[in-house]
Amino acid sequence: MKSLLLSCFVFSLIFISCNKDDNQPEEQQQTESNFYALTIGNSWRYEYFKRIDRTDEFESLNAFDDVAITGTSEINGNTYYTFETTTSGNDNTSILVPENGTVVTNLRDSLGYLINENGVKQFSYSNPDQEYLIRQMTNELNIYGVLTESDSALEVPAGNFECFVNELYVRFSDGNTSPGRDFYFYSERIGKIKSTISWVSDSLHSAEIRLVSYSFPN
Repeated sequence: MKSLLLSCFVFSLIFISCNKDDNQPEEQQQTESNFYALTIGNSWRYEYFKRIDRTDEFESLNAFDDVAITGTSEINGNTYYTFETTTSGNDNTSILVPENGTVVTNLRDSLGYLINENGVKQFSYSNPDQEYLIRQMTNELNIYGVLTESDSALEVPAGNFECFVNELYVRFSDGNTSPGRDFYFYSERIGKIKSTISWVSDSLHSAEIRLVSYSFPN
């Protein structure tokens, strides 16, 4: 993919569309800390916010993701938790918000990594500064993630949380990395607190997805 085209794609959309890399080994063990709050019945609500021009201010897009763990599935001998994410409020005026509807994803904790059924890593809470491959896209670029050294005290509509932070970026064949970065914030035993949406070519992220509320009935 030519660098000219990269500026036309939202970085997070590249990440979300990833499938398993055939050369990427799948971890087989699952940790027991339940860092990601993997429990049937748990649910979260997130709201989309768009940056106002190039200021530090954001405005709500009045769009939401309602996420719930509805069950488990056995896949290749491993137990995955079934996440149902229902997007609402999309008026089709912003590419930053997925289409209205429900998407089902199977996830589990594997040696500290949150992975899907295709082996794609979504997050890491162990091994700071250890770069992990998310996806080999083409000969010209790969997508990587890394757990940063710094924790983050984060305030969102759902409250205040201490978060682990993962940074996502594109690495090009010449060794350079993309100006655009995405950041994912997870709090232990709570789950995702916030994530950002960025353009590959822009160091200033365009939008944020913030936790509004959560419910852990069990």
